Amino acid sequence: MKTTLLASVLLVTGLGLPVTSTAEELFSRIDIDATVGETSIIVMPFSPMSKVIEADLQRSGRFALMDPARAGGNFSPDALRATGAEYAVVGSHSGEMNLQLVNLRTGQVAGAFRIPTHPNERRMAHKAADLVFEKLTGVKGAFDTRIAYVSASGPAKNQTYQLIVSDADGFTPRTIVSSRKPVMSPSWSPDGRQVAYVSYETGRPVVYAQDLASGGKRTISDPNRSSISPSWSPDGRSIAYSVAERGNYNIVVSGANGGGARQITNTRGINAEPQWADSNTIVFTSDRSGQPQLYKTTASGGGESRMSFSGGYNAGASIAGNSVAMVRQSGGTSSITIMDAATKQERTISRGTQDDSPAISPNGMMVLYATDAGGRNSLAVASDNGKAHQSLYSQAGDVRDPAWSPYLD
Repeated sequence: MKTTLLASVLLVTGLGLPVTSTAEELFSRIDIDATVGETSIIVMPFSPMSKVIEADLQRSGRFALMDPARAGGNFSPDALRATGAEYAVVGSHSGEMNLQLVNLRTGQVAGAFRIPTHPNERRMAHKAADLVFEKLTGVKGAFDTRIAYVSASGPAKNQTYQLIVSDADGFTPRTIVSSRKPVMSPSWSPDGRQVAYVSYETGRPVVYAQDLASGGKRTISDPNRSSISPSWSPDGRSIAYSVAERGNYNIVVSGANGGGARQITNTRGINAEPQWADSNTIVFTSDRSGQPQLYKTTASGGGESRMSFSGGYNAGASIAGNSVAMVRQSGGTSSITIMDAATKQERTISRGTQDDSPAISPNGMMVLYATDAGGRNSLAVASDNGKAHQSLYSQAGDVRDPAWSPYLD
């Protein structure tokens, strides 16, 4: 996993394979830990996609979902209110999707939404959930987004690695890279049309970027130097990554086409996992103090300062606004912690003992991460309030190194 700072330079290499177009879907289970204080809502079964809307809202950790069966087939406001729901989502789906969000306490329509016809009906449902979420929370929803992750399958010394892109809930996966040599650390461009990643196809880790529509690939880092952990700048013009030299790793920023690379850190040890906090601030992991901690610097270099102080080991930042997700290790276990960069308030949101590689949603309210599920790597999603947990399983093999896309058009 990417928070083991030198893991990417220790992996075994093999032979390349052609790119494929399909991948195993991730199977999901959602657990809700608490409902106290959440808005209760009932999604009426007006379409097979109603369940997608329901699952999206549930995994946000902001809602208590009421079972429509409790209404006993009576869908009047009084019957729906008797289920304990404060709001109801009702609608129709015939080509386009039309929805109403009804305030059951007043009987008034709180919002009306129209989702145009789309060949991917699940995307229509995700868009609907985003609109309901925003209406009730005031925060833009992040269900109609995508994730990227790496799947590894086969014998330990002869694995096939796939870089996969799917909907945020693990459906409609597509393999964009397949290789017998390790692939890792995907990073989305801010327009969601490209993914940067690390591949060992030349025998050493090199950063590449690939266009999702055309499949076109270009080399970003110097192929003669080991480079790891790319991260795209908010304006899409630059990519930060970490480069090895004389036993040390330091942060480099280059143009998105690979030119004009400039080194912005210069210390002994490992400086890796850069993440752009904004157009001029890069947060990264460094072990300069003895144990990995988060530091920040300017995109041009200089003004470095430590950012994490609670706990002896913090690494692998993922950032959305003021929300910073990170890996915290203590006593042989690792968990995902989310910190408010402004207030420094923190919350541990994962539940495993070997949780790693956090990827925060663009609204900062959910975190996707890798976890050890009985000796096998899988993915999980936790809400930032720690109330909802979604497990994503693959039948194809281990899955790791997730990345959450930006908002999509």
